[in-house]
Amino acid sequence: MPSKFIEKYLKAKKEKNSVLCVGLDPGLRSFRKEDVVPSKYERKDIEAGLLDFCLDVIEQTADYACAIKPNSQYLLFTLGIKELKKINQKAHKEGMVSIIDHKLGDIGSTNDAAFYWMQEAGFDALTFSPFAGNIEEATKAAHKRNLGILVLTYMSNVEAGWIQKQSLFEWRPLYQKIAEEIKNFGSDGAIMGSTGHVTMDDIRMVRSLIGEQSLILFPGVGRQGGNMRAVIGAGGNNILINVGRDLIYDKNPGKKAKEYQMEINQTIKDFHQELEKQKK
Repeated sequence: MPSKFIEKYLKAKKEKNSVLCVGLDPGLRSFRKEDVVPSKYERKDIEAGLLDFCLDVIEQTADYACAIKPNSQYLLFTLGIKELKKINQKAHKEGMVSIIDHKLGDIGSTNDAAFYWMQEAGFDALTFSPFAGNIEEATKAAHKRNLGILVLTYMSNVEAGWIQKQSLFEWRPLYQKIAEEIKNFGSDGAIMGSTGHVTMDDIRMVRSLIGEQSLILFPGVGRQGGNMRAVIGAGGNNILINVGRDLIYDKNPGKKAKEYQMEINQTIKDFHQELEKQKK
């Protein structure tokens, strides 16, 4: 049986006819020059400005995306629980699921504190780092809070290879062992990069290990140059394709989200048509 989070994802996916996830990574001019929120949001009350920016992006993209993924590194040092609740309430009102991109990874009691506040804020799921080794414990604790848990498996940055593709377990890469743990312990899914060094074979392997019902979240499509065709061709049916900077900083995020939704859906359609041809 699918988990509660997977059920929410499947409902949103069907209603929106979309596997697009909007990455909420609102950068400010105070720490970089490009890819920043429009100046109208950088007010004296920066908390209110960032909140308005996130709410506006959700409203403009909700018809074309089934999920949002707020990045805690951009938001948690600025926004409080009240603002995060408003973001999640808006997402849920628009029929979207909300995943806090926190990459949590600590001992059990510390993780439990984070799960409590994530639930209080209204998130549906979180991203989790497996390198503390406690995937089973964290999955059980997250599920008790009705939170889905998506585990970092093979990340998009090229430096990840020296750790995540190292052969450690019976001469298998670490990322494959993580995928097995996701399956064994009932986690909700994996997170895999979509850029060049993550191959279709890597994606197919993870899909085979975690099973068809689990979700794979793919960051990196858009400005980072992720391979949408590879993601769709190897990722299976239960996927989320995350687009952040290329979408949220566009002059018209809604139009951009619609373009991505159409491109993704057309690529899915083309892929299935090719499969049918191969069967004949």
